[in-house]
Amino acid sequence: MNANKINTQIEKLEQELAKLKAEATVPSQYELEYERGDAFLVGSYGVTNRVTGKNDDYLKAGRYRSTEKFANEHLNIQNEMLRLGALVEAVTIGLGMEDWVEDWNDKHQYKYRIEYDYKSNKYVINMRWTVKAVGVIYVPKEVAERVCEILNNKEYEL
Repeated sequence: MNANKINTQIEKLEQELAKLKAEATVPSQYELEYERGDAFLVGSYGVTNRVTGKNDDYLKAGRYRSTEKFANEHLNIQNEMLRLGALVEAVTIGLGMEDWVEDWNDKHQYKYRIEYDYKSNKYVINMRWTVKAVGVIYVPKEVAERVCEILNNKEYEL
């Protein structure tokens, strides 16, 4: 192989590397909107609009939204999940099952989740053993049944 071919390949690789480095440092759309003050911040207790400044932890946690609609939906779901998590924890401890761990490598271990059935207007349990939904709390059957009972009897509200 001659020196000209090698030099041409080196130049080509250097150009590709420079392009990749530039792309790696390009800010995301959320970062740009956030720096402009056009993003909505989903906090612990509410939504703040026209945020200015920069908080990398909030950015990495996905707490910024481009629209107020999605920010409010995110906040409502977040608060519902926190309340459900508190109830699940209390029931799990009450039933002495705090050592239970969902094992997605065990296809024979049933994992239960709480769902709301709009047709019957009741909380129900659903079972999975190999498919994990994102943003769902999985529990043993006894915990799921007790949580549904509490929610359906209006002893606790999400």
